[in-house]
Amino acid sequence: MFNDLFPQHYLTALYIILTACFFSQGPNRKKFYVLSMFPYPSGRLHMGHVRVYTISDTIGHFERMRGHQVLNPMGWDAFGLPAENAAIERGLDPEEWTKSNIKSMREQLDSLGLCFNWDREVTTCLPDYYRWTQYLFIKLLEAGLAYQKEAVVNWDPVDQTVLADEQVDENGRSWRSGALVEQKLLTQWFIKTTNYAKPLLDALADLPEWYGVKGMQANWIGDCTGCYFDFKIRVNGEETGETLSAYSSSPEMVFGAAYLAILPSHRLLHGSSSVRSVLEKAFQPGKDSLTEVTARNLLTGHQVPLVISHKEAFDGYLDTVIGELLMVYMYQCLCMCFSGLSRKEAFDSITQKARELKVGGHLTSSKLRDWLISRQRYWGTPIPVVHCGSCGAVAVPEDELPVALPKLPSLTGKGMSPLEAAHDWVNCKCPRCKGPARRETDTMDTFVDSAWYYFRYTDPHNNDRPFERHLGDHWLPVDVYIGGKEHAVMHLYYARFLCHFCKSQGLVAHRWTVGPGPDQGPDFQTG
Repeated sequence: MFNDLFPQHYLTALYIILTACFFSQGPNRKKFYVLSMFPYPSGRLHMGHVRVYTISDTIGHFERMRGHQVLNPMGWDAFGLPAENAAIERGLDPEEWTKSNIKSMREQLDSLGLCFNWDREVTTCLPDYYRWTQYLFIKLLEAGLAYQKEAVVNWDPVDQTVLADEQVDENGRSWRSGALVEQKLLTQWFIKTTNYAKPLLDALADLPEWYGVKGMQANWIGDCTGCYFDFKIRVNGEETGETLSAYSSSPEMVFGAAYLAILPSHRLLHGSSSVRSVLEKAFQPGKDSLTEVTARNLLTGHQVPLVISHKEAFDGYLDTVIGELLMVYMYQCLCMCFSGLSRKEAFDSITQKARELKVGGHLTSSKLRDWLISRQRYWGTPIPVVHCGSCGAVAVPEDELPVALPKLPSLTGKGMSPLEAAHDWVNCKCPRCKGPARRETDTMDTFVDSAWYYFRYTDPHNNDRPFERHLGDHWLPVDVYIGGKEHAVMHLYYARFLCHFCKSQGLVAHRWTVGPGPDQGPDFQTG
């Protein structure tokens, strides 16, 4: 009779609610942060979403029943190419399309009876979120970790935008459109993730087993035994203002540098460099070509010639390497011995000095390249930089954030960034000299938005900073992270990098760590 009046699923729900309420008393409850990867609002949930979110919901209920204070938030990874492409196809505004999809997906999640902390909901395409994405970008810029340079990049001919290396599969196709990627020379924005390669690699040892994810990250980063050093380019003894970063597999050998070698495909031979014409005159296909260009090492002060290599490729992704002479290297080793330094001590001393002077010295691998974040599309976080003829690239002041995305009458998806057509928005004043300037028209890769969302969940309504440190310190580390293994390299690598950076800035006490919950086993569920 009782079961007829109250079906089993109602009794189960009632039991969970009453148990959760019973165990919710007391100020000294341990926290438990269960994080599921937030979805892209594509319009409808699929069974992959249902699997991930029912797992997080079940774990959340279980931990509440154990008396823990549980954070189980939800939000929307709402910028990106799919929404823009869908809007173009339908003649709609990407914002309207995205918000309507969020509404329908939210209704689906509610119909499943999932108990998320909806009071902490975040949406990355709203100004109150991407204001802080821009804030973090400016912090990276101030730290010398965000920079713009001309580079050969991966170009998706269908989506009309550049792609990071991680967004091109082993067959050379775009992760989104499936098109064969082309190589283009463009001026783009990068984040210097290579500076954190060694800490990110070493920190994998502190993480619990992730069902192969740790191995995938370690393989992507590579063995961090070498590093880059900065050189100033000279012609006839006069510096051109250009800087080259060159890789050495043995950092102590920078003192034995005999020359810099670049590939025939290097940007200096194909871009807008002031030394291009000089290099072109010296280039002899199939031969090592000594040029009139020299490079001064910013650590040692030594000046070495620039050579165009006959090789088509160096190891890994390298396009500039330091050439050493064996006899000079042996001489340096003898000097180390007589000065009382071991090779390791000399190695550490050299790299530390280079880092202090901000001229290189960060241990990395020949496989890893910096994170390319520029996207030549509309529906993304605007890069908070203006370009001034007198001052160069200048960050937008923090009190002027967010740089809001302007409304555009139409989108075509053709050519370069649609934002170039928003003349009233593009033309502005330089924050430094107050002269005429132009806003940056590239937007950020959507992976920048998702690299820090787990922080924002801890303090989603803060209008003064991305999050309060005491709240970040309270909830982090994440106890259980649930999502797909396909994000093992891109998203998790970027998220770990940004967490390391936030710790270095004093924004939070934790690096990216995901620990198993109390009395639990491995923390990473695939879905």
